[in-house]
This record gives sequence, C-alpha cells and structure tokens, in this order.
Amino acid sequence: MEPISEVAELFRHQRAVRAFSDREVSDEIVEQVLTAATHGPSGSNTQPWRWIVVRDADVKAQVSEEYEAAFAAAYADRAPARADDRQPFTEVPVLIVACVQVPSTGRAGIQTGASIYPACQNLMLQARALGLGSVLTTLHRVKRAKIHEILGIPEGWDTAAIIPLGWPDRSYGPNRRPPISEVVMRDRCSE
Repeated sequence: MEPISEVAELFRHQRAVRAFSDREVSDEIVEQVLTAATHGPSGSNTQPWRWIVVRDADVKAQVSEEYEAAFAAAYADRAPARADDRQPFTEVPVLIVACVQVPSTGRAGIQTGASIYPACQNLMLQARALGLGSVLTTLHRVKRAKIHEILGIPEGWDTAAIIPLGWPDRSYGPNRRPPISEVVMRDRCSE
C-alpha cells in the first residue's frame, strides 16, 4: 500500500488488514504510530494508556495460542466472515497491546473505552498513512487472565485491544461503506 497524506482519503482507505508480509517494521515507525496514539483524546485528559510492543517470538507464540483458542471458541457454531485472510500472531511483525488503567471502582466502563479507543484509532490511522496495515482485535479478552499473565499486566490495568501491525501482504483498495443517506437520520430516530 502507498502512503496517504490527505486526511479524507486516509479515512476512505483505512482497512482491517489481517495478513502481512515478513518485511520488518522498524522501531522508528513503531514510535511514530505510538506517538500518534498518545495524542488521542481522553476523558478529563487523563491519558490512561500504556502500550506493550511485542516482537519476541516466544511471547507472540504464547499470545497467539490463547488468541487462537478464543477464536475457536467464539466461532465454534459458525464460520468467521474471513478466516482465510487471517495470519496467526506468530507471523505478524509487531503486536501492539493497548492497555488502559482501570478506574478506582475496579471496573472499566464506557468512559474507559472512550479514552483508549480514540488513541487506538490514531495509531491505526498513522500506520495507514505510512503504508502499514493494522486491525483492532478484542477477542483476546475471552482469555484475559492468561493474556495478562503472559504479558505481566499488573492489577489496575486492563487490555483493551491487540493491534497486529505490519506491511500488508498485498494492495488493498478503499473500504466500502453505504451512502451517508442510509445511515444518518435527522432530528429523531426514524427506524
């Protein structure tokens, strides 16, 4: 994929990329996408995030094993929409684990997501602007305790997403979305 600098085009070309080439992603590029993430909005400007960059093959293998078990459990009754277009985490150049501080109540809520997910979107848009692919995954949460153990995530923190990051294995065109007239209502819900 080619880099994109014009914002409106960037939105149209943001895709869920699940298959990557074996081309390395440099530390400098990872730093660029994480810098973009940390400039995301957060509730009360708390910036309650931490990012784990996973490159180690053994750690990726352990995370991949748990993720694959969660995937198998989630899709036991039905076939996933695009199972053929998925790479195991062991073959992804970089995994970025988005961690968020849990409020003092001990439970993450909508406000917690409102802080971490805009940061994740910034990360993914910056990656796409540079020509990389990514996808936001949350299925690992089915195996939350084991993932936290593998990654050494302490009490008071939670994993909001795992974002595989790499150079796409092929060219992806623009995303397909319905016309705005099909998804926008005026003044009241009309459905």
